[in-house]
Amino acid sequence: MPYVVRGRPTASSLAALGIPADADAYLCGPPAFMEDVADVLRDRGLSPEKIHREQFSALPAINPGITPTAAVRPHQPAGPRGTGPLITFARSGVTTPWSSAHASLLDLAEACDIPTRWSCRTGVCHTCVTRLVAGDITYTTPPLELPEAGTVLVCCSAPTTETVLDL
Repeated sequence: MPYVVRGRPTASSLAALGIPADADAYLCGPPAFMEDVADVLRDRGLSPEKIHREQFSALPAINPGITPTAAVRPHQPAGPRGTGPLITFARSGVTTPWSSAHASLLDLAEACDIPTRWSCRTGVCHTCVTRLVAGDITYTTPPLELPEAGTVLVCCSAPTTETVLDL
């Protein structure tokens, strides 16, 4: 394919495509990306009416414990004690056994009132990426893209062994 280029489009890579001034352009991505590309396309002669946009990004992150809320000290989760591997939230000083009553490590963190960043709960946005200090996890919902080695997406993962998270 002659028009496949690796990386973010630049003014020069768009110019090299030879896009006719009467073309329709369809942009999909985060707002800043679309604005940058639209500016270049307008500079290349496309009229604003021919530039169509669809925003593709996560909603603003919901950050319990990070944004101003009443502080609650991290604690053991309510309900019956789990029987699975121990989960340690290193920064919060909470260690508790895993319970399949929780859909994910994020759910367990929330049950313990441990401040955790998240947004999508499906492994798409990577807002919840957390350093995995020790242990092994499995993804209950396969993420769109795996995080870097040594990190885990807590929104869609569960432990397979004793686990220590940097939370």
